[in-house]
Amino acid sequence: MKYRRCLFFFVFLLFSNKLKAAQFSDAESLFKDLFQNYSTEIRPNQNLSEPTDVHILALLFSVNDFNEVSGVISIVGGFLLKWHDFRLTWTPNSYGGIESFPISKKKIWVPNMFLINPANKMEAVGSEDFVVRMFYSGTMAWVPGGLFKTMCDVNMYTFPFDTQKCSFSVALWGFETSEARLVPEVNTSTMETTYYSPNAQWELERTIMKYSDIGNAIVELQIILKRRALYFIINMLAPILLLSVLNPLVFVLPVDSGERVSYSITIFLSFAVFMSLISENMPKSSEPMSILSYFLVLTMAMSTLICILTIVTLRLHFKDSSTKVSTKVRFLLRVLQLKCLCKPCRKVKKDARIRDVMNVDNTFAPSNKEQFEEPQDDVTWKQVAEAFDETFMYYFFFIVLVQWVILGIMIKS
Repeated sequence: MKYRRCLFFFVFLLFSNKLKAAQFSDAESLFKDLFQNYSTEIRPNQNLSEPTDVHILALLFSVNDFNEVSGVISIVGGFLLKWHDFRLTWTPNSYGGIESFPISKKKIWVPNMFLINPANKMEAVGSEDFVVRMFYSGTMAWVPGGLFKTMCDVNMYTFPFDTQKCSFSVALWGFETSEARLVPEVNTSTMETTYYSPNAQWELERTIMKYSDIGNAIVELQIILKRRALYFIINMLAPILLLSVLNPLVFVLPVDSGERVSYSITIFLSFAVFMSLISENMPKSSEPMSILSYFLVLTMAMSTLICILTIVTLRLHFKDSSTKVSTKVRFLLRVLQLKCLCKPCRKVKKDARIRDVMNVDNTFAPSNKEQFEEPQDDVTWKQVAEAFDETFMYYFFFIVLVQWVILGIMIKS
């Protein structure tokens, strides 16, 4: 008995819904009654001294393209616009239960919204293909969409670990703020990204929706994108790091191989190739330039210095062995090897040992003094060149290490 009552109640609901189902004549009658004296040129306010509030919610579907060189970003998105039109209200029970229906934007008053910072020409947002949904309470909901392009100020200082902020500004064109204004949805300060499709090159960090500083007349939509740097790390930073390590090894290469100069020049040209690759991904502006560009310029300068020093050491190596090594070259080598810093310490230690020897028996003094006489060995140019090679190698390895540490610190900061 209980199940029969439930079944009867269910059938009754179905039957009652069928009785209330809207007919074509209901929609035709509703359309005729609503638009009998309707004008699309007049704002939908009973008191025209009050502004028409158009509530806006921005929708982001995907980042289509971001050209850093030209500074143009294009996105696929849309806008949910809602406003109230007191002339388009009705009682659903009087028209077969119709609570809402779509209608062409040509039939009703629609806010004229423009993207005011486009990359090409200014056009109204939304075409006639996007219909408006009317509700019996007088609420109008319109969701236009499309491909939007705008100019973006690109900051490549920390490339390829950079974060870019691009802004899309929209406004109701032709209306004063006392006539119509854009109002963000309640408790909404971001764009809607529920249906966002990720980009392969850029990661969406966050979005911001706010009023501009011009009297609540413009709504500014900001998109913060972070570059996915793995591609550039593998294809650009890793080869540059390996080349930087290979650069000082030219001083280890045997002189007799005859490949020192060609080796150093090859490394220099490799850096020049990577410099051109980076410049292709940079906008043609001087400020701010990428820190990686400065790094490569310094690395190329170091590579140039290595080429020069390689030629100098080769000349020293093949210099006539019968010629005596000049004191200036010896002094320069001692300075580079930092031996001049240790000379005072060695002198104090040597004097102390001589004083200790002088206190022993005089019969042994002459032989002991001879131990502390400065050796007068002859140094050849070949030995000097090999000493310079070893010293230069350590110096440039230290410079490479310092360069990469500074680069990492500046990128993180």
